[in-house]
Amino acid sequence: MRTDQIKLFQGTNDSELLIRKLIGSSYDGITITDPDGRTIWYNDSFLRMSGLLPEQLDNFTVHELIENGGLENSASAESIARRETVTMAVTYPTGIEALISATPVFDNDGQLIYTIGNVRDLTELNKLKQQLDETFALTKSYRKTLQEVQLKSVDGNQIIYRSSSMEKIVSLAHKFSVVDTPILITGESGVGKDVLANYIHFISDRKGQGPVVKINCGAIPEHLLESELFGYEAGSFTGAGRQGKVGLFEVAHNGTIFLDEVGEMPLSLQVKLLGVLQDMKIQRVGGTKQIPIDVRIIAATNANLEKMIKEKNFREDLYFRLNVLSINIPPLRERPEDVFVLLVHFLDLFNEKHHMKRSFSPSAIDQLLSYHWPGNIRELKNLVERLMIMSDEDVIDDSLVPTKIRNTETEVYDKEDSTPIYDKTLKDLISDYEKKILDDYLKKYRPMKRCAEILGIDLTTLARKKKRHKL
Repeated sequence: MRTDQIKLFQGTNDSELLIRKLIGSSYDGITITDPDGRTIWYNDSFLRMSGLLPEQLDNFTVHELIENGGLENSASAESIARRETVTMAVTYPTGIEALISATPVFDNDGQLIYTIGNVRDLTELNKLKQQLDETFALTKSYRKTLQEVQLKSVDGNQIIYRSSSMEKIVSLAHKFSVVDTPILITGESGVGKDVLANYIHFISDRKGQGPVVKINCGAIPEHLLESELFGYEAGSFTGAGRQGKVGLFEVAHNGTIFLDEVGEMPLSLQVKLLGVLQDMKIQRVGGTKQIPIDVRIIAATNANLEKMIKEKNFREDLYFRLNVLSINIPPLRERPEDVFVLLVHFLDLFNEKHHMKRSFSPSAIDQLLSYHWPGNIRELKNLVERLMIMSDEDVIDDSLVPTKIRNTETEVYDKEDSTPIYDKTLKDLISDYEKKILDDYLKKYRPMKRCAEILGIDLTTLARKKKRHKL
C-alpha cells in the first residue's frame, strides 16, 4: 500500500502505531475506504483471502474493481451507497468463503468519512460444520444399525420397518422402556400392537425378572375374565378348582402384563383394574387377602376410547390412568415404504419354517406394493404364507395374487386421453404413472411435508413434481 494514502494515520504516536500493528496482524481481513470507494488501508489477511494485489487496491476504487471483474460484489460499496452497515457472504476467486461486514463512519456533521470492512474467513468454520453434519449423520446411522442389531437379538421379537414414522415409534419405545409408567398403544387391527408391547418388555430391565403375559380382553367371556385376571380361591364358585388358581397379574409379577383390546373390558372390571393401577395389589375372586404385585401394564386398543367415554362405555378415570404414555401405530397404507421390507421378512420367515426357497416375481411384487392392505401387517403376513404354500414353483407368479389385489393395478387406458399404453413411450408411461401416484398421495396425505415423508422424497422435489404435472 502507498504510504501517502494512509492519511488517517499521519502524525502517529506510539498508541497509533500499536493500533496499526494490531489491525495489521489480525487474522480477519480489514479494509478502510473513503467516501469515493478508494481503499486507503488494508491488511495482509485481506490480501490473502481476496486474492487481490496491492496494485489493484491502490489504483482502483471498489466500484471499478467490480466493473473490471476484480470483485464480484463489495459490502463497502453497498455500505457507501446505503449509508448503513451491510453484511454479506462472498466466495473469493481464491476459493475462500467469507462473511463481510462494512460499517460507515460519520463525522460530527453527519458526513461519511470512512467505511470499515471486516472480512471473516468461513472456510474453516464451514469445514467444521460439514464434519459436524457428517458426524451427526454417522451417529444416526450407527444408532439405526444398533437398533437393528437389538431388534434381531431380542429373542426373536423384531420390529421390521423402513419408514420414518416407525423409526419415531421405535425411538419412543426405547424411551418408555426405562420407566414403569403405564403405556396405551392405539392403532387399527393388525398393525402390530402386540409386537410393540413385546418389544418394549424385552428391551426393558424386566426382561430377566419376569415374563410378558398377554390377555385379550375381548376374547374371554365376561364371567370368566375376572378370575383369569385376578385368580380365585378354592371353592369360591361352582366349578372352582380345589386348589384355587393364580391369576395372570400374579403370573406377570416382576414382568409385564399386556391387556389387548382393553376397550372390550366390562365396566365392572374396569373399576377393579383402576384399583390395581392405583394400589398395585390384587384380590382373588372369593378371597379377602390383598396380594401385592409388581407389574408393568401395557394396554392396547383399536377402539376410540374417548368416544366410548362419551357413550359411558369406558371409564374416564381408567383412561387417564392407562394413557399416561401413549403410542399410536399408523396403518400400513400410511407407511407404504414398510411393505417391501415386511414382504422380504415374512418370505424369509416362512422359507425357514416350511423348508422352502420361495421368492416373488417382479410383477407379483408390483401388485403387492400397490395394494392398500386394509388388514395391515396381519393380512400381509397371512397372504405371504398362503402364496408360498399355494405356489408349485419357487418363484411365486402374479397369477396367484388374489383378484382384489390385482384389480388395484393401473388401468390399461389413460383416463384423460384414452390412449392405449402401447402407443406411448416408456418416458410418457413413467410420467403418467408418477402423476397418478402423486395425485393420489397429495389428496390422501396433508400437509405436503407429510406427503413428501410418505413418498420418501424432499419437500422441494415434491413441489417441483406437483408443478410439472399441474396438480
